[in-house]
Amino acid sequence: MSEKLRVIIGCDGSGYPLKKEIVKALQEDGYEVRDVGSFQDAQGYYLDAAEPVCKAVQAGEYDRGILVCGTGQGMNVSANKFSGIRSAICYDVFAAKMSRADNNANVLCTGAWLVKPEDGVQMVRVWLTSDYYDTNIYGLKQVEEFEKAMKAGE
Repeated sequence: MSEKLRVIIGCDGSGYPLKKEIVKALQEDGYEVRDVGSFQDAQGYYLDAAEPVCKAVQAGEYDRGILVCGTGQGMNVSANKFSGIRSAICYDVFAAKMSRADNNANVLCTGAWLVKPEDGVQMVRVWLTSDYYDTNIYGLKQVEEFEKAMKAGE
């Protein structure tokens, strides 16, 4: 990808140390980054970050979203509640690359307790520069149809 993506990132208190390193690295790389907090350790709950990140990606205001908590699990569960969000939980470069290649993930979730800062930064860089291979288009269309059916059943 030649043009830098617009990225929105958020965390809870547990994810703050890793999020801070990711934001710094992406800004140095020239990405437009919006940080929605938390802005310190031990403050904020994961839905406080998941909601603004996912809504901004849904609206097309940002190309991709990144969410960080202790394990990434709470963020991932929350993010996938939003229509049109394809969130993937990743702890390494391979999973991040494949989340883009196979599933066209638009939100990456990870865990500060499980990923060293330098590994997390590298993982995010790979994720942001990886493309969707269009090989799983049938599967993604099925997910979209299921999502519509679930919405209609509300």
